[in-house]
Amino acid sequence: MHHHGLQNIKFLVSFNLDKYGYILEWTDEGYLIFNIFLQRYYLKKYFASFSETFYGLKRVTIINSKTGLQEKLSHKQQILSLILIVTFPYLKNKLMQLSLKYKLQKIDSTSREKRQKFFSKCVIKGLSILFITYETLTLYNYILYVSEKSIYPSLLLRLLSVTLTYADPQSALTITELLRKIKYNSFTVCDGWNILQRIVTGSLELGAFFLQFLSWWNQENYDMDIMSLPAPPPPKVPNVAQQYKGICPLCRKPHHIHTVLMISGYIFCYECILSEIRIKKKCPVTHYPAREDDLIRLYIE
Repeated sequence: MHHHGLQNIKFLVSFNLDKYGYILEWTDEGYLIFNIFLQRYYLKKYFASFSETFYGLKRVTIINSKTGLQEKLSHKQQILSLILIVTFPYLKNKLMQLSLKYKLQKIDSTSREKRQKFFSKCVIKGLSILFITYETLTLYNYILYVSEKSIYPSLLLRLLSVTLTYADPQSALTITELLRKIKYNSFTVCDGWNILQRIVTGSLELGAFFLQFLSWWNQENYDMDIMSLPAPPPPKVPNVAQQYKGICPLCRKPHHIHTVLMISGYIFCYECILSEIRIKKKCPVTHYPAREDDLIRLYIE
């Protein structure tokens, strides 16, 4: 859910990047806070995460793994479930970003100190081993589950001694019952609160599905439209770009580790553009907003 939630936020922000582009800097933290409140509500009311509730599942504690004896989630199990549900995807995403950052910095292998190079190499190798180990354990657990040798659908559920089962049907106030209660003045505040909760949670579930569908539909049509259009003629090179031919626009010297900034197309030295982007967060030539993710190494002899 973490991945899809972030993709939905980035998809919405992409419609007005100039005005809301700064939101992307705090997307992970903002989504973490929102996810805490959302998952806490679903765990307390349905004993399941948002995604599990959507598919009609709930969490139960395994008392005895051999007999399969189960019981309702305790308050402690709910808190532990909440911690793993919201923090694990967040930390995993941050570690992936850190690994990508060090891999990009590893390109500059000439001007960095040996100690920095060694530390960077250790971080990259360590995170790679961590990711491979986790994916291997996840695959192993999945194989055990589908072969009915384990009752835990995922590795995180195994850590909690929790499994998934079908949720009990939720009793909901029908329109007929609602009208009857209003007619006989038996409609209570509790009934109103339950209806409001159903509207909010139903809107969230429908909204999540709609945004996923809209993102997919937009991407599908974008690819089709691009493929059906004739290739446009190459743009005319502006005069400002001519003066930077063969040199870095920042240091005005021949490029050292050619690095292109995607949002503008200009080529810089890696060290020059990296420090510039980190401080000013925009292209030094066109002043378009930019991030480190917009940098691409060019392998030019």
